[in-house]
Amino acid sequence: MTPPSLDVAIFSYNRGAYLKNCVESLQRNMPGVRFTVYDDGSDEPGTLAYLQSLGENVRHMKSAGEDRHGGYYNNMQAALDATQADYLLMLQDDLQVVRPFADQDLLGIDQIFQQSPDVAFLSPVFLKGSKRAYFEKSYQPDHQLRCYRWLADPLDLGKVPRKYADVALLHVARLRGKTWQFAPSEEGNGSLADSLFGDMVQVAEPWVFYIPEEPAYRGRVLTFGAKLAAKMSGNQVKAFVEMSPQTNAMFAQRSLSIYPFAEDFVDTVDPSVRKPYKFNVYRTRWLPLVLNKLELWWRHLGRH
Repeated sequence: MTPPSLDVAIFSYNRGAYLKNCVESLQRNMPGVRFTVYDDGSDEPGTLAYLQSLGENVRHMKSAGEDRHGGYYNNMQAALDATQADYLLMLQDDLQVVRPFADQDLLGIDQIFQQSPDVAFLSPVFLKGSKRAYFEKSYQPDHQLRCYRWLADPLDLGKVPRKYADVALLHVARLRGKTWQFAPSEEGNGSLADSLFGDMVQVAEPWVFYIPEEPAYRGRVLTFGAKLAAKMSGNQVKAFVEMSPQTNAMFAQRSLSIYPFAEDFVDTVDPSVRKPYKFNVYRTRWLPLVLNKLELWWRHLGRH
């Protein structure tokens, strides 16, 4: 029996140090897996130099519009259209692969898909500790297939992440079979997924997570607040300590009653990074947060 194939697409814009951290963690922990960086027209010199070093692993894209997400969803569609693999892992440049990913992991994923014919998306991401109560209420363990499935709540009408998330493992044939076309927002894709597929499944042993306190672009621009916050936090990638093979084995053998929250299993190299982890560096301090909101508000007024 031929084992399933897996490709990785990484979406990038002007965060060269983060992209380097993402790619190198992928190469360490998923050796031999094919990857392509879809860069959305970066122009920062350090990012351009790193992209050049990746050679044929890069596709240079350029978004047609200047909206909040740039060309992100168009680039996701390009990645889906281009892959010849059974499964496609969609990553962003501010993620890190934090543990070894083995053939057994891929076989487990394949089994989940085979036993779940209405599922097109799996989440490979550790759960955020800041939403601990929500996830413990929303997910229930599936001990047979070793994963977590959504526990339906008629009062919870949100489609993200119940149906879809931008960072996900995709079943390529099922998406193509429904002529899937990415909508221009995560919420829009959640609604589309709701109309076509069952709930997204959370893997029991996730292997990627978001770097905390990262600079977040909005409309292809870093606000003054985001720049100030990055400077205040040290302008360094808050990289994770990756699991050793021994720790990884213990992680895979744990009871599913122990949910895979990142804060419980993954530590940053810099021990001063606070838990639960915070994302978008401007959210870590009150002054940059206020300045960021004011600038985004002002820019919004200028467009109307």
